Amino acid sequence: MGIMSDTVGAGAPRKRATDDLRNATVGELSAALSRGQLTLVEFEERSTLAYSARFMDELQDLIADVRLDASPSHFALQAPGTATPGTATPGAGTASGAVALIRSRITGQPGGSGLSLSLMGGATRAGNWLCPSSHSSITVMGGNVIDLREATFESGEIRITAFALMGGIEIIVPEGVRVRCDGVGIMGAFEASVDKTATVQPGSLPADAPTVQVSGVALMGGVSVVTRPRDYN
Repeated sequence: MGIMSDTVGAGAPRKRATDDLRNATVGELSAALSRGQLTLVEFEERSTLAYSARFMDELQDLIADVRLDASPSHFALQAPGTATPGTATPGAGTASGAVALIRSRITGQPGGSGLSLSLMGGATRAGNWLCPSSHSSITVMGGNVIDLREATFESGEIRITAFALMGGIEIIVPEGVRVRCDGVGIMGAFEASVDKTATVQPGSLPADAPTVQVSGVALMGGVSVVTRPRDYN
């Protein structure tokens, strides 16, 4: 049985899109939003289409009318994990672009994972998972990881309650999110930091940026909240 492929006329088969290219397209759209080329509604509509696109030409169509002359003409045709020498990921490094990208992942959809629990083990929430407005992470002599960089969000205000007893909890927050950390460390540590690879500093974010508020207790353990860029590679 042969493998069926989509073609354009009698030409070569249409090239399939990759997750890297979908993310890069949304990055280009977020840059266009920050330049005033798109409204927030247009950005959200096109971002939704980008994440569901199956082919590269669909991604090209989404950015054809907003790409600047300085943008690489082969943008949507680059191989996965590559970039034009001397250029950064489209939309990267701007506070408005980072915030717009996060807002595009706010779905309003309920029913996300509200608990991560480990006892002398580990629990991880990472990848494309739905984070509800309220999430609790509890570990006893174990280690939990909550990675929000590729997550979708129920709302623009996320509350995470973290409790670590002789264990550790790491919460990774993407750029474009304002972090509020007011936990307590008892013979332990409860801290927030910004990774050295981050290009968008929290102080540059607008007042209405999406927020993640982390509270709780680290008893003879540690809770760390770190802002870290998304990994496009």
